[in-house]
Amino acid sequence: MFTVDQKAREGDHIDWAKLTKDDEQRRNDLRRMLSAGGVRTGNDYFHAAMIFQHGQNPDEYLEAHVLAMDAVALGSKEARWLSAATLDRYLLSIWQPQVFGTQFHGGPNFEAMTHNKINPAIVSDPMRSAICVVSTSEQDKVLETVNHGGKFGSTQSKEDHCK
Repeated sequence: MFTVDQKAREGDHIDWAKLTKDDEQRRNDLRRMLSAGGVRTGNDYFHAAMIFQHGQNPDEYLEAHVLAMDAVALGSKEARWLSAATLDRYLLSIWQPQVFGTQFHGGPNFEAMTHNKINPAIVSDPMRSAICVVSTSEQDKVLETVNHGGKFGSTQSKEDHCK
């Protein structure tokens, strides 16, 4: 269940209607697993958080954030970036500015890609680095690249402490 969520998002021809329905089923299945104690390891919590990160409403994004933080607490290094991304997505869903800068809007099929609302005063670049998010200047490079026809890059840092 966990790896299917990400695999369904790969490629150029995604059936978004089917993906949305499948995502909802995965979240329902995962809720049952969480209630039954079937999610145990940091890796389990990381993948569970990723599934809820692809939710449809603030409660699901908040649940994704809680799951990502559980994953971090259980030793998942890769969940550090996800904890920032889930918080940003949750904040945007409740009409508040994001703080880490992991979420973008627009893209090749719409207008130029931009940062969604962001409050730069709360999180500094050293704080971003600690949680494996690239600096604001690197985020700007991601936007510049994609807006000039390049491939979209992640806001996840590749620094040694993030691996």
